Amino acid sequence: MSKPSVATSIAAGAAAGGCETLVTYPVEYIKTRRQLPATKSLSSLAIVRETLATSGIRGLYSGCGALAASNMAKSGIRFLGFETARSNLPRLFPGLVSSPLLSVYAGLCAGILESILVVTPGEAVKTRIVNATATAQAKGTTFSAPRLVAKMLRQEGILSFWRGLAPVVCKQGTNSAVRFSTFSALGDLLKKSDTIRANASPSVVTFAAGAGSGVITVYASMPFDNIKTRVQTQGAGGSGMLACARKMLASEGVGVFWKATTPRLVRLTFSSSITFTVYDWVVQASRSVV
Repeated sequence: MSKPSVATSIAAGAAAGGCETLVTYPVEYIKTRRQLPATKSLSSLAIVRETLATSGIRGLYSGCGALAASNMAKSGIRFLGFETARSNLPRLFPGLVSSPLLSVYAGLCAGILESILVVTPGEAVKTRIVNATATAQAKGTTFSAPRLVAKMLRQEGILSFWRGLAPVVCKQGTNSAVRFSTFSALGDLLKKSDTIRANASPSVVTFAAGAGSGVITVYASMPFDNIKTRVQTQGAGGSGMLACARKMLASEGVGVFWKATTPRLVRLTFSSSITFTVYDWVVQASRSVV
């Protein structure tokens, strides 16, 4: 089947990113709250109860706008970057033509691209909003997201939106490399089963392969996600990725790098399934229109 056009890849990726964010964001909110030092002792259920009591259901979507915009742009860039890299890498490295490593390297390229252009600033804003929400709830006050962004820009400069770039690049590079390669491998494995081919539609196979790739991706990239959250909650002059990681290890032990794995596991399992399924739907719809 022909490779989707640039416009189709961007549109399908954006639609997939927006859908998965709206569906799974409350779990992302809980995960981020659990990673913050101020609320690290609270369970997921305690965070839900506290948020609903102080802010209602809207509280569970604090920072959703920033992440939704980021994820729409991120997914568009991710799929475009992956498709482009997968098409062009074999020209530079002929040995990759039939190699399973092609999806790994193409995913890595896509992850680095999306980290620099979209993910780091989007995550920086989302993390600050969630942190500010938790602080406001504790004090019984409210805060304004636009004012928070303006304050970051005024007091810390434009580069504050790229704080935590190193762990984000590591996380997203790992995410995309593992996600695309495991999705392809699991999809091929499922399609080889006569029982699955006879009883499951292509969408079901895509959803199942996406869920499996999400599970593997979580455990592979979770340490970088925890480091990223800590780095991005620091003010100007905070420590870098390695210094932050050493401090976390010394004060909280190795388990801190997989803290809040459960909510992220729930989110990425569903988000990966939704993303690949919606992407395929949009691509197929565009082909039927043409």
